[in-house]
Amino acid sequence: MNIIAHSMGNLYMLEFFKTVSSSWKKKYIKRYIAVSGVFGGSVKSIRALVSGETESIPRVLVDANAVRAFQRSFQSIYWLLPRKQLWGADEPLVFTPDKNYTVNEYADLLDDAGFPDGREILKTLDGSLDFKDPGVDVYCIHGSDIPTAAQFRWKPKYFPDYQPNQIDGPGDGTVNKRSLELCKKFKRLKDYKVYPGIKFGEHMQILLNPDVIQYIKDVISETATSRKLKANDTELVF
Repeated sequence: MNIIAHSMGNLYMLEFFKTVSSSWKKKYIKRYIAVSGVFGGSVKSIRALVSGETESIPRVLVDANAVRAFQRSFQSIYWLLPRKQLWGADEPLVFTPDKNYTVNEYADLLDDAGFPDGREILKTLDGSLDFKDPGVDVYCIHGSDIPTAAQFRWKPKYFPDYQPNQIDGPGDGTVNKRSLELCKKFKRLKDYKVYPGIKFGEHMQILLNPDVIQYIKDVISETATSRKLKANDTELVF
């Protein structure tokens, strides 16, 4: 089968590949097409846990604190936190008037943000954040050259209940460049394509990019040209 995954769907696929044997993957997986993979986490997820992620909707329209309580209940957001393998202990991602925080201090950050239960949720992720080669043929696609949250700075009296100032870095508007590019480490990477700019490569917009759609069709059609598709051949999309 051909597997197509977008965004966090790629994390689910990497976890799935850990659970099956090499012989199983050889028998059933033709290729894995990764689109906008958040392989190493996204800095954007930090704001959701600390102050709530409202996608820039004005506070008068959306209560960020109410959204935050809802988002903190999603274990998937913790799964999106930036990984220690990509962000160093000397690279703060969060700046507050009293203290700065790195990838090594998520538990302290949540404590100080008034959510001590987050410490226990983080413990449940042990082992699931390990980056492991999928062991299948991979085609990697993502966007670039779009300002993407790289750090957050809270002004005095703003932490944690008000939105921070955002410092941008490279990425696809949602996922940071270093996280997207982690797929280049896959041992069986067959092709790697980057689509720059908001119109063609933004995290969600890339799904509507006709060049990306055609590329995926062309990659999958290689199966059809090498052998006739059987009735039980499958394409899975996540």
